[in-house]
Amino acid sequence: MTLVKAAWLAALALPAAAQATPFQASPDIFTGSGFAGRYVGLGGQVQPSGQWLGGVQGGGADTFDNFGFYNRGVGALTQTRQVELLSGNLFRFLDTFTNTTGARIRTTVNFFGNLGSDGDELVSTDANGLIVSCQDDGDGQCAEDAVVALIAGDNGLARQSITPDRYNVSFDLDVAAGQSVSLLNYAFLARDVDGPTAADVTLATDTGRALLRAARVEGLSEAQRASIVNFSASALPEPASWVMMILGFGLAGGRLRRRRVQPALAA
Repeated sequence: MTLVKAAWLAALALPAAAQATPFQASPDIFTGSGFAGRYVGLGGQVQPSGQWLGGVQGGGADTFDNFGFYNRGVGALTQTRQVELLSGNLFRFLDTFTNTTGARIRTTVNFFGNLGSDGDELVSTDANGLIVSCQDDGDGQCAEDAVVALIAGDNGLARQSITPDRYNVSFDLDVAAGQSVSLLNYAFLARDVDGPTAADVTLATDTGRALLRAARVEGLSEAQRASIVNFSASALPEPASWVMMILGFGLAGGRLRRRRVQPALAA
């Protein structure tokens, strides 16, 4: 077991101790022949089904209806993907675009997701590379689906939007001949097994902001990290700093869970 993984498991034990039945995201990333917790390979669609390689089918609790792929603008660029469900209900999407032509390519690519909230989005945060949304119960509260934090980078390159049932992020790329650039996106899911709560909204917001400050890049090579263009260098931590960052996530989550259960214990 790696030090990073051990730290993350230890961090998860804090919120789990305060909540006996936490939600677990589903490892349903489309691999071309089935579904798994990880996909590494080319981007694009599989024919004749039209399914998108590396797309997340549902994510758990019907949070998504096929999420996390580039549906426009790739064109002559060669796209490779590394999509993973990391510990702590975090989907990570790393897409690398390589210009194998003899000329510069300028294009706008679009990262897309179909949301399980089906047009009933309740957006609590939409700023600076972070959107936090859940399914509206009709009275301004979250219902059914997990609360989702959608993280698209801290340096202003990403242009995020949510329209009914749809999540889009556009990125303007300028790729020289022979060059590779990468885009890093995250989707963090927060939910109790019995449904989402206000504390889950807070947890999703805090986790999203933390990822903007220090992205989770464990398991990525130095070359992959160096090619990422939608996060600033300061937000891409060195391996030695990942452990403290991960433990910080767990402590924050544990405080939120304890805050929620204490009134019930007092009663």
